[in-house]
Amino acid sequence: MKAEEAPFPASWWGTGMASAGVAARPDVGTYGKYSFAELPPLPFALSGDFGWLREQRAHEEWAINADGGTEEELPLLRSACEAAGPALPDSFVRFMSDPHLQERVRSSTACYLDLDVGPVPSPTGKGHLVRFLADQQGCLYWYLYLTEDGSEHAVVCTVDLYEHGEEPAGDPDEIEFCAESFEAFICRYWLENEIFFAEDDEDELPAVAAEYLNLYRA
Repeated sequence: MKAEEAPFPASWWGTGMASAGVAARPDVGTYGKYSFAELPPLPFALSGDFGWLREQRAHEEWAINADGGTEEELPLLRSACEAAGPALPDSFVRFMSDPHLQERVRSSTACYLDLDVGPVPSPTGKGHLVRFLADQQGCLYWYLYLTEDGSEHAVVCTVDLYEHGEEPAGDPDEIEFCAESFEAFICRYWLENEIFFAEDDEDELPAVAAEYLNLYRA
């Protein structure tokens, strides 16, 4: 789903990159809400199989599945989605089924996989939300947005918690479109966190990161 087709405004929630020379990413706290339109293109061709991610290093620390994976929740979610109607994208199921993919994605803010066991009707647009990632302190939550017929999806982010089986209590205006697909979100999230760790912990910078930063600085 393209940003202009989504029923949400578009922004990217992330960490600052001022120290890397990116003026569009000033440090404004743990997270900032930045212009989606100014994001650089992703450095890989995305086909849904996460081939690019399988080539990256696995991590024992800071991985988003460090506190446990999604083995228990995923079967429940799939059953609930079958009952409710929206189909989960193959790329989403593939990632949530594979701890070897999950352990390659780190979070500099200790975010963790927090897969809900069922979809929630979206308060904006005709579709459903499925929570899959949460900030450790509950500052932000990321959701898969599924259109009503399941033909398209995107990733959205909000400060509010939407949970299967609970009455929605969040502000619909706080929901922000942040990625055209699940794999696109994982790709940018992985890359930007690797940039953080390369600078903060002097880890090796991924080869594709230099071009990403150069495009962002332009």
